[in-house]
Amino acid sequence: MKIEIGKPSLPPVSITEIKQDFLMRYAGTKGESERRITVNGLNGEQLPNGEIRILTIKAFCHERNSPRSFKASSVKELIVPETGEVVTDILKWFREQEQ
Repeated sequence: MKIEIGKPSLPPVSITEIKQDFLMRYAGTKGESERRITVNGLNGEQLPNGEIRILTIKAFCHERNSPRSFKASSVKELIVPETGEVVTDILKWFREQEQ
């Protein structure tokens, strides 16, 4: 995983070089849907206290057969298909996988 951070409180923060499948429950503009996605990037911002807030999830959507960007605030649930684990903090989850 590669994390690039700009100046504090200024976007962008880009997390790249990741690839992970998830089952996602998402509340988009057309209502709620369930999708199978492969996450390949995260975009966000660094807050003044140093924390990173994820704003969008970049992924390949298998149902639409195309790359998509999803608002992190609209993601209701992410599940790791192999384990059934529910991921509540995607950046923390990716960091833990590297250890």
